[in-house]
Amino acid sequence: MGNNLALIATFGVDDFTGTTLSEAVDVLKEKFHLKGEYFGNFSPPLLNARDGQLYADAMLFHLTKIKPPSAVAILGITPYDIYSDGLNFVFGVASPHYRAAVVSYARLLTPDRELFISRVRKEITHEMGHVFGLEHCTTPGCVMNFSNSLYEVDLKGENFCDRCRKKLEETLRGLGVI
Repeated sequence: MGNNLALIATFGVDDFTGTTLSEAVDVLKEKFHLKGEYFGNFSPPLLNARDGQLYADAMLFHLTKIKPPSAVAILGITPYDIYSDGLNFVFGVASPHYRAAVVSYARLLTPDRELFISRVRKEITHEMGHVFGLEHCTTPGCVMNFSNSLYEVDLKGENFCDRCRKKLEETLRGLGVI
């Protein structure tokens, strides 16, 4: 195994950050064969912030600037609601070119702890799938299904379909991760 370090940065901290970080480390290990390490808490970029939402692309850009060459990927996690160009909100965004992703858990919150954890794991898996070149998938239940609502997040599974899993493994092999 070669380079398998993935850094996890936070943009803000609240009562759910610890759980979210723990799940992120587990997802990175279980789904991507990566060793997740906490990289620190950073002030969220306020560029293009609007109506209580932060601009996801500014967070993503910040991650690309702080990601050291020793890391194969970097994941940002935030309790803030985020949006991206052309979308009222997003659960996350990713850049395969820079191998960086941001996930917001603001809209994933629920009093049901198990449901919250399931949603967080799905969205981290989904965005990290994009980091490693996967596109949206139409196979029912695949974690790479596009989600524009909590209903759609809850409907999809936590795992990749066979086609997405094979493509992911090929990419991780090419990067020397597995």
